[in-house]
Amino acid sequence: KIGRVLLGVDDGGKTHLGSLEFLGSQQPRIMPWPNAAQLISQVDTGDEIAVTEPADLVIMNPPFTRDSLRHDQFSRDEERKIKAREKELFAAYPNYMAGNSGAFLVLANYISKPDTGAIAAILPLTGATDKSGHGIRKYLGRHYHVELIVTSHDPERIYFSENTSIGEMLLVCRRWPGKKKDKPSTRVVNLARNPATPAEAITVARVIADGTVANQNYGTVQEWPASKIAVGDWGAVQFLSPYLCQRSAELAQGDLFPSVRLETIAEIGPAGRRIRDAFTRSNMPDVDGRVALWHHDTEMTQSMATKSDTHIVAKPSKANLAAKYWQQRSTLLLPNRMRLNTVRVLTVKLDLPAVGSAWSPCNLRGADTDRENLEKAICVYLNSTIGVLALLGDRTNTTPSYPRFSLDDLRNLSVPNFTALGANAINQLAAAYDAHANDILLPLPQMDADPVRRSLDAAVVTALGLDDELVSTIRRQLAAEPSVTGRRYGE
Repeated sequence: KIGRVLLGVDDGGKTHLGSLEFLGSQQPRIMPWPNAAQLISQVDTGDEIAVTEPADLVIMNPPFTRDSLRHDQFSRDEERKIKAREKELFAAYPNYMAGNSGAFLVLANYISKPDTGAIAAILPLTGATDKSGHGIRKYLGRHYHVELIVTSHDPERIYFSENTSIGEMLLVCRRWPGKKKDKPSTRVVNLARNPATPAEAITVARVIADGTVANQNYGTVQEWPASKIAVGDWGAVQFLSPYLCQRSAELAQGDLFPSVRLETIAEIGPAGRRIRDAFTRSNMPDVDGRVALWHHDTEMTQSMATKSDTHIVAKPSKANLAAKYWQQRSTLLLPNRMRLNTVRVLTVKLDLPAVGSAWSPCNLRGADTDRENLEKAICVYLNSTIGVLALLGDRTNTTPSYPRFSLDDLRNLSVPNFTALGANAINQLAAAYDAHANDILLPLPQMDADPVRRSLDAAVVTALGLDDELVSTIRRQLAAEPSVTGRRYGE
């Protein structure tokens, strides 16, 4: 029997959150079905839907959307009441409600059997990678064996749902009654070809089940350790290539060379949207002489050394905010977003300090006398193959081929630990910057044939003590990634 429950405010002014009301141990309000005579069976409006017995399987496609669009179908007063009810209902689950989908996964946990229950869900791919989804990943890793994750690396179809254009993942999570230490690994299937018809989907489901995905040229399979899943590390979804996923994990763990998170040596921000909030562009300089690198134009920004592309002025009502953001300007800028099949330069160094719209300032800590060489070293590193791996391994995957980098993403970047490596490593990379600062880099799909990128890689190999063959293999496989080429793998 299927019940239809109310989301909204009833005639008496009481607010209802549909099936999520189960989280508050209340019965959702039942609504009549339209065209009820066409249904085989229904729950009458006078009946109650109650979780009398936990479920063996909960199949879900949560109605996820960004917060700014949620409940827009209601009046402003109704929306205010609904969000107040959400706040009240979700108060017991503070770490898991960063996105709307998290609430439904907690609900699925609430109604599934504690020993054998399972969840099957379609979720945004960002839930596997973003800081905002870290809590729900740990929640699932603790309560379940995350048995299967399926993602699409098919540029023609990065989604599984209808009426969407964002990257998605399929999850199968099964209760694990055994000991935590005995929990099996998670099978991660990254599809190179995402089925477009039900008939083809059945075929793909079968090859996933029998383990012949790679043999049938549908994609790749890897086993991701339960220990990583449990702490929220689901990085196996970031690349079609299992080799790149493994190397990315080693980079983040500091296994390739001594590394630290960028936030430990730099202040990063403001984000581009903050600059757009506080400033407008101008063709003429103003009394403050403020400038920005507004665009990430690959026809203009083709080398590590670049210049600002616009004057900016504070919006009349945002003068104080603009002054605050201007204090964070820098000559080293990191990307907020980029289109991978055309991008050439991933980090730039300007002649004069600036802020950005598609870029965020990166202010390295330390004495002014040391900062210039350190900026050069970081710029070379983040434009080398290893730097590309670091950035793409930590990207926000709303659209894998057009990733966005939140300030959290940028702060989390793995960069060389120059305290451990020594000043000579900085000087070697700074020398590579001086030699190639104005050289034009080829777009990422051509990175394996790019003499400038290869020269930057040679400097990184020497400075960080890396194996040249490892870097060459990473460079070759990155250049073939579907999200980089914008084409299906091998095409």
